[in-house]
Amino acid sequence: MGLFILQERIATLRRNLKRAKAASLTRLELHNVQVDDGPWMKAFNEIRRNSTEELKQLDALDADVEKGELDASEAWKRFSEIECLSEELFRECLEMLGGLVFREMKLDEQICRFADELIKECATSVANVPAFVIPSPDRVPPVDMRHVAHVRFPEWDLWALPLVAHEYGRVAIAGSDHARELVGKLAQAQYAELSGDADVLPEDVERRVQLLLADAFATFTTGPAYACALLLLRLDMVGASPAERAFVGQRADMVTGIVDALGPKGLVDTQIRGPLMSRWEEAVASQPPAAADSTDPLAPLDLDPAEVHAALKDAFYPGAAYTTANWHTAMQWGEEWKAQLGNDEEPSVPRDVMAAHRLRDALNASWYVRIGDADWETKGVRVTRLLCQKIIDVRAAAASGSGDKVRGTSRPEQGG
Repeated sequence: MGLFILQERIATLRRNLKRAKAASLTRLELHNVQVDDGPWMKAFNEIRRNSTEELKQLDALDADVEKGELDASEAWKRFSEIECLSEELFRECLEMLGGLVFREMKLDEQICRFADELIKECATSVANVPAFVIPSPDRVPPVDMRHVAHVRFPEWDLWALPLVAHEYGRVAIAGSDHARELVGKLAQAQYAELSGDADVLPEDVERRVQLLLADAFATFTTGPAYACALLLLRLDMVGASPAERAFVGQRADMVTGIVDALGPKGLVDTQIRGPLMSRWEEAVASQPPAAADSTDPLAPLDLDPAEVHAALKDAFYPGAAYTTANWHTAMQWGEEWKAQLGNDEEPSVPRDVMAAHRLRDALNASWYVRIGDADWETKGVRVTRLLCQKIIDVRAAAASGSGDKVRGTSRPEQGG
């Protein structure tokens, strides 16, 4: 049937998939990176599982081609689908291994360790497997179950740290039956509202809902610090099309709505949401007009943040939610720093750090100061890093002897 070239490509892709599977078994002898066994094994087990599945599909296609009963166009279509999945698998495998090697270079390994710890806190609060963090290009991986979070290179720093909660939110939602049901329910309801538009597909609605719920999860677990980092550092409307701006607006509405739902609106609104939104709205109003080259068929999509917040509380443990008690801690530490600045003193680490405190408390305290003092962007980095490290150290001291140890290599001894 003239499928010689197809058979050659099947053979080549088979070899490449076997290489990817072998790469996931490679032990990296790293000395500067610590990765918990669980996330590593989970991520690479899924790489191997996907490789095995795609090899089976490829073998089945090869067998059908050998029988000579498969239509040529259908054979090429099936190969193209397997090849597309495989290319993404190769890219992810390379990013994971390369990201760990990059961390070994210690350009700023402390930030990656803080990101690991922040994700571990999120995972513990929702009874899920944590992820490990790697530097990567600015892209959203299409697979949410790898248990790998990406710190955008080269922009990782203390202020962007809360943004890793969004990626872990995608993993947590994909790993929770209740949360997946929530996504499906919300997507179906939104699609019913938008189904009059022929350009709207159910999978597009579900994908949008997933991303907005990841924003909601990040704010729900991390607090106003995530909203500050997202609106002030990441969401970009400059040069964006009308469709892109509509999505940006939906994300901003979601995170600020979740901040409102975290506790008594008066407290959080006065201290951080109000100043944050005034700066955001000022930036939005100052943008040049977008080129009218496209519209967003999903722009009318309208999720109620208060309802999403309530649903997240039902889907995850009550302790997962950021609360007004957490915000009081952030304000207390932030006020100490403000007073020290006012007295021309070097900001110092608060003395009342306890094992119950979390990195999100330090990040929210620092953002609380920065929202009112732009100079804190540089002045506050040192003391916030010290506070994050103290929280980790105090918690580790409290847990000593519990058997919860982290290996000093990047790969578990027993393989996996």
